[in-house]
Amino acid sequence: MIIKNGAIFISDAHENVNRDDFLRFLQSFDRGEISAPQLFLMGDMFDFLAAHAKNTVKFYEKHIELINKIALKTEVIYIEGNHDFVLSSLFKNVKVFPISAQPVNFKTELAQSVQIAHGDNFLPFVSKYALLFLRLEWFLMFMNFIDILCGFKISNWILNRLTVKKLDYKISNFKAFISPKMRHYSADIVIEGHYHQGEIFDIGDKIYVNLPAFACDQSYFIVEYRDEKINFARKSLKGH
Repeated sequence: MIIKNGAIFISDAHENVNRDDFLRFLQSFDRGEISAPQLFLMGDMFDFLAAHAKNTVKFYEKHIELINKIALKTEVIYIEGNHDFVLSSLFKNVKVFPISAQPVNFKTELAQSVQIAHGDNFLPFVSKYALLFLRLEWFLMFMNFIDILCGFKISNWILNRLTVKKLDYKISNFKAFISPKMRHYSADIVIEGHYHQGEIFDIGDKIYVNLPAFACDQSYFIVEYRDEKINFARKSLKGH
């Protein structure tokens, strides 16, 4: 798969009852005020969404409808994060990649290799398998059954709890923090979300791209090819 000129990468919107900036982004895209040949949704676009958690599907129904509509005219790639699970049945026209399929391999128009992941892969053993357990369909279906019996108190508690999570933070010496992880990647360019840092730098012979948290300042990256290089221009919903 090729990353096209003008592709948009957006990550970590963490949409909830107090945040609707991602919904406004989708509405602007649907109206043609924002356009792109490809739209990469890099995970954690919602505070909590799972296909088998029916209350969350209902809560985000406008977003789901718009993403499916946009995918009819624009190639949409969804890289699942650690707040959105088992989404392929919700997004019929979208290429959805669960964590088990990450990193996903792409190429630039300049024939550079690219690997893309949300960023919550290659975790320590306990964290890794705890998150994998949460992505099991039978477990989500069971929890949905319990949630229905409880009058959706479980899913509503999770959604309300996540509204107070701090998203705007800086990781000190982020390059040193992320460098050991690069041994798991083999591409020329690595693109992740998850960490909310919005930084781009070289690590050895690799270019590392970490997307900003859209939830914090409504910004995202647009791919631009010029002078035989790939560039990631930072844009903001506030500028539209």
